[in-house]
Amino acid sequence: MFEHYDLTDRFHMKFDVERMRKELHDLENENWLSHYDEALADGWTTIPLVSHDGSADNAESQRIGKWGEYKRTRYVEKLPYFREILDAFACPHGRIRIMKLMPGSIIKEHRDTYSEVSDYAFGQVRLHIPIVTNDKVKFIVNGHSYHLKEGRLYYVNFSKKHYVRNDGDKPRTHLVLDVKVNDFLASIFPKLTPYQKLECFFSRLLIPIFIWHPKKNYLRAMSWFWKNYNGSRLQALRHRLLPKRNLS
Repeated sequence: MFEHYDLTDRFHMKFDVERMRKELHDLENENWLSHYDEALADGWTTIPLVSHDGSADNAESQRIGKWGEYKRTRYVEKLPYFREILDAFACPHGRIRIMKLMPGSIIKEHRDTYSEVSDYAFGQVRLHIPIVTNDKVKFIVNGHSYHLKEGRLYYVNFSKKHYVRNDGDKPRTHLVLDVKVNDFLASIFPKLTPYQKLECFFSRLLIPIFIWHPKKNYLRAMSWFWKNYNGSRLQALRHRLLPKRNLS
């Protein structure tokens, strides 16, 4: 399936970077939240425009929610041009954030899977509109280097391994949209080949059933076990109930 695609010329709205930057400037003194996974990156902050419950002021605001239940945050009313952009995407909205990576910061290599998967084949994607960037930003996906230009609309398959580092002297700031594929969104992507349609079928139906959900449930069970396991007490109880026999 697609790894990277510039969708700008296929989208009906052209993005005015200067208007975006003007409204971005108005957010300078707002509460930029640190990314919820601080082990993944430092110097990576966000302003939530759409969150699972409409909140925008704490780490919980960045949590993954359920499709159809996401709500716009208080920032959207303050940012009329960003609101226009959100309205232009006639598809189900997930998390939508303005994300800033400070100079010298690195987003460590990882991939987005499970409920956060960002892959057209799985029916949900993550789109980027760069607002401020520079030539010293390194953006590597599956071993390939990409430069995302300001004011353009990009799809990137983030289920593949990727990392970002900002070696420039100014923040790299993107509007990042998690959206669900419907007829509208499919219309701005290239037409699928028969093989790609088959890949979508297996990815959306069979892989979650036979791989993701069992693996996720297994990891949850193991996490619960080790969180609650107390070796000395369990072993003491076992020894009381089933004492070792004296074989001498």
